[in-house]
Amino acid sequence: MSRFDDEYESDRDDSDSSEKTDSVIRELRTEIIRLEAQLDQLTASVREQSEESAIIVARLAELERAVDRLRARQRRDSKLLVIAWMMVVASLLMSLFTYFAS
Repeated sequence: MSRFDDEYESDRDDSDSSEKTDSVIRELRTEIIRLEAQLDQLTASVREQSEESAIIVARLAELERAVDRLRARQRRDSKLLVIAWMMVVASLLMSLFTYFAS
């Protein structure tokens, strides 16, 4: 083996190493691009989810106010129903009293 053979092998190893490095770099760049796209999708998904969450929270607050109004109306209606029954009973008692008093 001569000195030139060593240089040739050294050059060939460098070119193989360079090709391997280039291949690895291309693969890594492809992976970086794929991961960046995935990150963009996740970011968009989180943003949409946050917007939907805000809409749901607002809707929930609106429904809770509606439930509170319905409960207040039910309490009022219950009181009116009790008063109406008391008036019916009082009216019947007065009618019976008048009927038997005469």
